[in-house]
Amino acid sequence: MTTAISQGLTLAWRSLVPLKNSPGQLAAMLFQPVFMIVIFVYLFGGAAGGNRDEAVLYMLPGVLTQVALMATIGTGMNLATDIGNGVFDRFRTMPIARSAPLAGRVLADMLTLLITMTMSMLVGYAVGFRVQTDPLSALAGIGLVLLLAMALSWGSAWIGLVAKSVTSMQGISTAVLLPLTFGSSAFIPATDLPGWLTWWMGVNPVSHLAGALRGLMVGGLHASDVWITLGWTAALFVFFVPLALRAYTRRVR
Repeated sequence: MTTAISQGLTLAWRSLVPLKNSPGQLAAMLFQPVFMIVIFVYLFGGAAGGNRDEAVLYMLPGVLTQVALMATIGTGMNLATDIGNGVFDRFRTMPIARSAPLAGRVLADMLTLLITMTMSMLVGYAVGFRVQTDPLSALAGIGLVLLLAMALSWGSAWIGLVAKSVTSMQGISTAVLLPLTFGSSAFIPATDLPGWLTWWMGVNPVSHLAGALRGLMVGGLHASDVWITLGWTAALFVFFVPLALRAYTRRVR
């Protein structure tokens, strides 16, 4: 177990090293939060006619949630690209744990996601967002988002391993995540919406994740949001980790 973890960390570092030679990818990581906050806080918040300060407090946790979930698409895309380039054929000949390449890819993507979320917080601070609770609660909220994103990354890895191409993998993942993120209370409350949409927002796991993060950062936390998010996280790990490992074994056999 210890050896597999060590190998996974080594391969995670191997996945991060090329970033220094990819300024475009680094720029996308750093500036994506800027565009998201400008769009959702300044444009959408302004169009709704609400107070900008209140819009920042409500929408920044939603932006963090969406950035984290959409970033998981990259896990499957990177895996599909590596397999197409023959990288995993070389891993197959090495005396490493079967889970190490997948775990390394997921860990690398979580580290890049942490950088993106840190940038989001800095941009949020620049436009007026302030944590209304305490630093430990805010860190717990960030940790909760990263935990669910890590679980979802295993699902993205599975799709990347079974999809026929990078394009199809991206299309499938986007088709799943967009209704979940935009059909949630991440950016708008469920009040004054049609009954069926209110019901969907209520059962949508992204709504509970955004609600938990908002409660931990801004206040008014409902413990049910945290427990439901943890339940979804555990279910995703249990369901997708074995599927991803099985698909990886078949793909590189």
